Amino acid sequence: MGVNLTEGAISMLCSGDAQGSDVKPVLQVADIRLVNTQQQSNSNERFRILLSDGCHLQQGMLATQRNELVKSGRLQKGSVVQLTQFVCNVIKDRMSQEG
Repeated sequence: MGVNLTEGAISMLCSGDAQGSDVKPVLQVADIRLVNTQQQSNSNERFRILLSDGCHLQQGMLATQRNELVKSGRLQKGSVVQLTQFVCNVIKDRMSQEG
């Protein structure tokens, strides 16, 4: 049985239409990378994730409270996730999301 991704969710997130709504999009993790920070330590590790709705891609930062999902292998490239909490920000004229 296949999983249905929330088509158009990335466009909705980028436009800001999802901010403050009850939208909980289902997306696929296209990539995960450890980001080098200036104060690199286990407590400051950050993961950049690339999410797909099947049509578009959006990069974001994984909340540090969720790092254990990556370290344990429960969250990896190809995983299907449902965003229940997220924040969208424009960084250097580009939209980014954190969740």
